[in-house]
Amino acid sequence: MAKIKNINSVTNGNVNEDLKNWVFVRPGMSPRDIVKALRELKGVCFVSVGMRDAGQSDFKNRLRIYDLKTLAPYYNRMGLFSAECHGGARWHVGIMNRRESPFEEIRILRELMPDVLLQTLVRETNLWGYRPYPRNVIEYVVSQVDIDVWRCFSFLNDVRNMRAVAEVVMKRGRLFEPAISYTSADWTTIDYYLGVVKEIVDLCGGVDEIVLCIKDMAGVGDIKAIGELVDAIKQKYPELVINYHRHITDGLAIPALLSAAKAGAKIFDVQEDSLVRFYGHSPILGVQAVFEESEIPVHLNRKVAEEAVYKVREWIGYYDWAESPFRGLDHTVTRHKMPGGAFPSSFEQALKSDFLHLMPAILKVMSLYNRIVRYFDVTPGSQITWVTCSGIVNRYAKERGDAGVRHIIELLTKFVEKKDQDFNAMEPHEQEELLQLFRNAPGDFKNLILGHYGKLPAGWPDEWVYRSAFGDEWQKKLKERKELSPLEHIEDDDLDRLRKELADYLGRDPSEEEFILFLMHPKDALEFIEFREKYGEAPLVLPTNVWREGLKKPGDKVEFELWGKPYCIELVSIGGEYEGIIHVVMKVNNKTRVYKVETPRAKKKEIRMARAFNEIGAPIAGNVWRIGNPQRGILKVGDIVHKGEEIANLEAMKMENAIVAPFDAQIKEICVKLNDAVQEGQLLFVLEKV
Repeated sequence: MAKIKNINSVTNGNVNEDLKNWVFVRPGMSPRDIVKALRELKGVCFVSVGMRDAGQSDFKNRLRIYDLKTLAPYYNRMGLFSAECHGGARWHVGIMNRRESPFEEIRILRELMPDVLLQTLVRETNLWGYRPYPRNVIEYVVSQVDIDVWRCFSFLNDVRNMRAVAEVVMKRGRLFEPAISYTSADWTTIDYYLGVVKEIVDLCGGVDEIVLCIKDMAGVGDIKAIGELVDAIKQKYPELVINYHRHITDGLAIPALLSAAKAGAKIFDVQEDSLVRFYGHSPILGVQAVFEESEIPVHLNRKVAEEAVYKVREWIGYYDWAESPFRGLDHTVTRHKMPGGAFPSSFEQALKSDFLHLMPAILKVMSLYNRIVRYFDVTPGSQITWVTCSGIVNRYAKERGDAGVRHIIELLTKFVEKKDQDFNAMEPHEQEELLQLFRNAPGDFKNLILGHYGKLPAGWPDEWVYRSAFGDEWQKKLKERKELSPLEHIEDDDLDRLRKELADYLGRDPSEEEFILFLMHPKDALEFIEFREKYGEAPLVLPTNVWREGLKKPGDKVEFELWGKPYCIELVSIGGEYEGIIHVVMKVNNKTRVYKVETPRAKKKEIRMARAFNEIGAPIAGNVWRIGNPQRGILKVGDIVHKGEEIANLEAMKMENAIVAPFDAQIKEICVKLNDAVQEGQLLFVLEKV
């Protein structure tokens, strides 16, 4: 790991006195002692999400540990309950884009803020991924990660799915923070939520060793309703400590936080004022001021919090490019329910794929869709919703233009709002169109309605949805629908086999951390390991402007320290391009080196498109992360495949999209390689009927 310089530039006041006065919980305390300290604390306290959810919600998870670590000395003196600095999509984007290991981040922060509880966010059986993992993978991974507070939620509020995480965390003596996913709908009554809380309390054996989180991930909590919910929970479980997590998208976050505080919530998620944009959380200084004016004491070293806010201003300008193009608060989120953490990545995909102009239509379709298939739009549910609804709108746009987009919105509006989802009340031609609505839906949507993620919170969708998704096979698929938790029906992985598979690929034994990264995100973990083997710890030592833009003109230089040794890299010259090759001259610690750089013109590769009936094309743009299937392993030319068998899998927007054989066939040609990025319609396989 790169040597970490002493970046604690906060010198005013006595540090030891600050710690004595403000730090009330520390790593190493038992869950029971942490809960006891919270109950005895006068007033309320804060979780800072500046190191995790702030970046996920407004900056596409691109905030680098190089910059975030500058906040650590302030956090160590601020009097926070915890710092959410790990988990969610930050784990995945870290290895995929920032090229940072989540294990490195933990080590850096442990050193720089040793008195702060480090907090993660896990998605029950999906952990830090987007699909349910087997129980033995969950237990192994959770046992290896050095985190103090484990916030765990289910996008279905299927508490059964939390069991494996809860058991390992509590056995380790770490604090388990189960969350109820919150939204506003006709079926999410107080009685419904109290039922979920009861299941959580029963799972955890009482309220003395847990904190309960109310996770309002889209920011749709009605001010009055959230106060009533907190009050109802406290009436039934007066000793239960409640943490309210609430995004600001609808513009009403601070009044909602105040309502929850008055009703008895103890902990609130906030972030530095200078990080606040549109989809994250409320400003720490603003919330503190409002609470104090309302005579609710706040446990916060205000002076140090102000210094942290100013520290962010020193580097946040480097991330202007990462902000969502869809700017401004959006009260219509109360209808479409897109969570704050999904906004930037969804708009990024829309921008890259040239359908940003369709976003208002997609959000409208989402507002109707989530009344047809009812669950909570938070990962992985939010990705399922996004890929499904954006796919529907894009299909109509490609086939019929703007008129087609208006038509599908009108059709769904009539069905949902005017006909109250009475399928038989629709005209015959409208019924036929609805029966095609989900025919091209992603595999994860189909897995969702077949119970592969757990039970849906408001019951299974109507029969016509299955007819639409599965066509003639809908009755067969309906019989296969699972009622058990994934923990009960997913077979354990062979960890020894997977470890050997990784070792064979790397040509050496992997470290435990590399193996865990591989278990979570196989394709991206391999790319991450290869990147770090080639470029070392560059992501940890290069300033953000250099990491993103490089050295632009001769004479530009960057200085840093690695392993106790100073380095200086200077750009000397950039040669002209010849046959796709450019020679770049650099000085590394005053030694001249010449590097050969290949431009996109150096290697031209023709993109073949699927044309004939036996040519299998990509249904969407994405990345090839599997060729074959888990049962048979890797497929090769000459293999026989059967109708309906998975032959490849594309990843798009973090969702799996299975490619299946349309008929019994022999593989004549495989036209892509693992990890290739493909565009919609690009040729993947050539088959020959057998």
